[in-house]
Amino acid sequence: MKRLVSAALVSMTLGQFAPAQEIPKDVVLPVETKYLNSPAASQYPEANAIFLSDTVNFRVAPDGSTEYDEHDVIKVFTPAGVEDHKDLLRVYRSDLESVQVDLARTILPDGRVLEVPKSAIADEAVFEGQKTKTNQNMRRVVIRYPNVVPNSIVEYHIRTKKKPYPQGKWWGVSYVQNPEPMVESRFEVDVPAGSPVRFATPGYTNLVPEKSTHDGIDSTVYKIVQSPALSQEAAGPALLTQMKRLEASNFESWGQLRSWFNQAFEANCDSTGPVLTQTQRLITPGANPTKQLVDIGTWATHKRFLSGALDDFRPNKASLLVDEEVLNPVDAGILLTSMYRAAGFTVQPVLAFELPPEQVQSELPRFNRVDNLLLKVSQAGENWWIDPRHPLEFDSAPPSGYQGGSVLLAADDSQPFERLESTPAEANRVETRVEARLDDKGRLELRFNTVEHGASGAAYREASRELLDSGKEQRDQQLSRLFDRIAAFYGSRARVLDKYFNLNARQGQPIDFAATVAVPDYTVRMGNKLAMVMPVRVNPKMLDLAEASGSRTQPVILDHPWREDVRLRLILPNNTEISELPATVQISTPFGSYFATARGEGREVYYYSRLVVNEALIPKEKAGELTQFARQVVQARGKLVLTPNGRTANTP
Repeated sequence: MKRLVSAALVSMTLGQFAPAQEIPKDVVLPVETKYLNSPAASQYPEANAIFLSDTVNFRVAPDGSTEYDEHDVIKVFTPAGVEDHKDLLRVYRSDLESVQVDLARTILPDGRVLEVPKSAIADEAVFEGQKTKTNQNMRRVVIRYPNVVPNSIVEYHIRTKKKPYPQGKWWGVSYVQNPEPMVESRFEVDVPAGSPVRFATPGYTNLVPEKSTHDGIDSTVYKIVQSPALSQEAAGPALLTQMKRLEASNFESWGQLRSWFNQAFEANCDSTGPVLTQTQRLITPGANPTKQLVDIGTWATHKRFLSGALDDFRPNKASLLVDEEVLNPVDAGILLTSMYRAAGFTVQPVLAFELPPEQVQSELPRFNRVDNLLLKVSQAGENWWIDPRHPLEFDSAPPSGYQGGSVLLAADDSQPFERLESTPAEANRVETRVEARLDDKGRLELRFNTVEHGASGAAYREASRELLDSGKEQRDQQLSRLFDRIAAFYGSRARVLDKYFNLNARQGQPIDFAATVAVPDYTVRMGNKLAMVMPVRVNPKMLDLAEASGSRTQPVILDHPWREDVRLRLILPNNTEISELPATVQISTPFGSYFATARGEGREVYYYSRLVVNEALIPKEKAGELTQFARQVVQARGKLVLTPNGRTANTP
């Protein structure tokens, strides 16, 4: 896939898909022979599907309008591959774009072809029946391929045309690496002869394109063969940043992109009229700045914000956005900037990146390379960083995920890339208490209660607000999924008996949640003894790092520093003696530290651990040291060895 739609937008666009086409009876279907000898599943044993052919032609007109012509041929091997590729979705704005389906078909394993008729391709409004000013032209094209089964092929040819961006700026990307392997990929960029254009090939070195000039067009063609499936790096940057890709843009520098963005962004900000009226309704005269930010943010959280990267730049006037129910990242930034200014705050739009300044600065400037739009808000000597899509998670430090990364201040042409600071680990404490009981059949039942502070609790606080506004059925489903994922850490057969989640999360306050989990067969027999790993959850990113292997091409992104304390009390069955306690462990590294110790009292075991991580972003050159630290942390949980049936125990 070339254009990835955000998860939030996909969920919003789930409607009546075009009905699947059945194989006609008593009809002789045409046969496509050129793919009959295509690679088999045995040649790609770990792949669910492969891209046999991936061809993109990106054309730029003299006025800056663009045409993105994509032709893909995908062979699916497994049921999971079928699920991934049986439908195709494109979302576009009909006032600024058009999407034309030139070809859509399924090629069955025996070569017979099922064309998708035009009547089976849905092209409909995304927000049909919803009052909207700025989103009324958002539409979706949905193709449901007929009878996709393992070893069949889906093929599509789609043209997307876009009207010019401000000042005729443009950018184009072809991801020549996907979670599935690519046999052959081609990216052609055509621009008016003599037009300024820059190229980049992240992931490839010494890649030489074919260049030609004909009919007033400068043509550049890149070809890739046998691109392996993406092996996503543990605790790395966003998926699209890790993928190998081919890029083109007519921005001369990041400074030019910054000025271009700021000019159009500020032209749409307006702190008068409907924006001023709405702001005055929300804030209490004389209230302190924090209260005003909370009042505005509380109102804004009832809107729906599209997630994902800044893929497009079509800003709207702030006055048109006050009553909008759904906002994209740019419009969210414009509206919140205008409202904060109406309340008397100084606001600086900021282009933010996960990666450090030296790495981003060396990359090709294109707007959809920006990871997020943040706002730097200040008043009376105080400063706050705000993600417009999460307006109640503001702090004096940047949001989690960007700490240690970099920013461009949109209005400051003289300011180079700036490295973002990180919060101290202590500010992001995670405190967990566990009460556990093991029975004589090896069944473990535990009750954990976790309290998360600062940036560690940001995602849970956001979830709390969303769950509070949702219906009971949806809330129960979401919470069940959350706690099932947590329980799975203790064992594949772990079962959640009861759960609690704080649905009254407040800005800047810690959030807590708890559950009781039962795990059958938690112990393992070792001769005449029983062994068990201490039931202490490990931070998922540290766990991923501990399991990682191979060299890295990207830094390690841990989102923010944190300190994690676990206190565990384990009650053993009556007929069991402690044979061996987990060893006391103390580890100190440049990235942080870890301490764990255990003691036994009769048939009770008390365990305590503390993990401190002081860095949010670690260069790839030091990733090996961090990985070793993560492995030590995972292994340091140690094992508890028991002697059942009253046999003589070894000295702990």
